[in-house]
Amino acid sequence: MLFEELGKLKRSSIMTSIIFMAVGIVMIMCPAQYVNSLVSVLGYAMEILAAVWILDFLSSKKCLMDYIYLTGALILMLLGMAVLVLDNVVLYIGIIFGLVQVVSGVVNLINAWMYARRAQRKGWWVLVVLSVLVILSGLIVLINPWWNEPTKLLDVIGVMLLFSSVVSIVRTIFNWPIKGE
Repeated sequence: MLFEELGKLKRSSIMTSIIFMAVGIVMIMCPAQYVNSLVSVLGYAMEILAAVWILDFLSSKKCLMDYIYLTGALILMLLGMAVLVLDNVVLYIGIIFGLVQVVSGVVNLINAWMYARRAQRKGWWVLVVLSVLVILSGLIVLINPWWNEPTKLLDVIGVMLLFSSVVSIVRTIFNWPIKGE
């Protein structure tokens, strides 16, 4: 039972990373005339994901973690509406993506330093270096010094989404507790 759930968690983590890689590739390959359509698709995808999370909450046992997920779903729904309604929203997406990258990198850095190092995992320092690189990529998107066009910003976000997905897969492989698989 426990190993089945761990297997589901591993598959889910890797599939999420693969989906993010596909989104990054689509962002890189998107021609300039389709940027507005891609942004609209992103807004609708955020709305659909928020609706799924809200429906998931309605069918849950209503524990504290479910309320936290509901809060995240409501925030995601508001962000999706902002993406659909506001003009020049690609810059806002860049800011949100940069903040998410920085927070994710900091959490991964803390986890690598606190848990992987103390567990004496081989190559724990690789996780620290990758986490610092994720933080730097988020800061680069936030500072935004070299690009001012939405197409260039989408290209940069796509490349960094690819990189963070690869880092996520490497982190899953490094930290996986069961070595017999």
